[in-house]
Amino acid sequence: MQIEDLSERERQVFLSIVHGFIRTAEPVGSRYLAKNYNLNISPATIRNVMMDLEEKGLISQPHTSAGRVPTTSGYRQYVNDLMSVQDLDEVEKISIISQLEIFSKDVNLIIQKATEVLSKISSQLGVVLTPRFNQGKLKKIDLVTLSDSKLLVILNVKSGLVKTVIVEIDKSVPANLIDTTSQLINERLHDLSLEELQDSIDTRFNDVDRDIRVLIDAIRKKSELLKFDYEGDFHFAGARNVISQPEFENREKIGKILELLDRKDILIKILDGHESEGVSIVIGDENQEDLMKNCSLITTSYNFDNAKGTLGIIGPTRMQYSKIIALVEFMAETLSYLIMKNNN
Repeated sequence: MQIEDLSERERQVFLSIVHGFIRTAEPVGSRYLAKNYNLNISPATIRNVMMDLEEKGLISQPHTSAGRVPTTSGYRQYVNDLMSVQDLDEVEKISIISQLEIFSKDVNLIIQKATEVLSKISSQLGVVLTPRFNQGKLKKIDLVTLSDSKLLVILNVKSGLVKTVIVEIDKSVPANLIDTTSQLINERLHDLSLEELQDSIDTRFNDVDRDIRVLIDAIRKKSELLKFDYEGDFHFAGARNVISQPEFENREKIGKILELLDRKDILIKILDGHESEGVSIVIGDENQEDLMKNCSLITTSYNFDNAKGTLGIIGPTRMQYSKIIALVEFMAETLSYLIMKNNN
């Protein structure tokens, strides 16, 4: 159905149902609409319009004698064609910037703080996936001797991300060899993306001395150094916000949302599949993951250097889409700006 197929009266009643349900979490009846919205029509006429909207698939009646609630299709029409994005006010913007700016020199801390702020302002679940590590460009690799058989490898990416692994070595390596290897690695790998590094590390050191090659091979074989650990770089905050929503009061729905919160792998997969330049909105039954059928997901990408991360909000389909879209957009812009500003 196209939104143009709605009459002006149908459009006004539909918008009132959406806004009323978002506000109260209760099915919206004709008397409530007549009393609280300036529709200038009788409850009887409103009921007739509701029946037409129900036939068009935009609203449904949860049970006999109840009011109406928007369907997934109704929310989609609302978001795509009827909603006006509500900008954050200046006080909220200043508050977000001031809360994040304190942590802007530490990527992990600022991302965790951004997650908490998303949750607090939206009263939903804030979720953030750190940038795809393989897209970041190498700034420097440091080699630090821990013992005769252990070497700490510290990988620094230009965007400010840092990754460390401990490499086991077969025999004691002289300090001068470690220094020489470190210098050579940084000369030949500097400014490569980690993806490029993975593909070409073997060929870039074919001509080096055997002892250096053995050490580089030991580092290269520690494959997790070059892989992005999604489990360790996924943040969420505000689980209580979602659980306390009226939609999740019955046992089946609360069970699904609790399982979703416990399945970090599913949340990571969901976020990883919604990397986009603009805002992505997935509503209720549009979600492929069964545990998300009662939820909506609003996400967007944030950037620094050549790496991209994803941030967003998860909540019931009855959420304040207009404000949350503005919040997600502003958070992405602010996070990208502060990280780039303080890590270059």
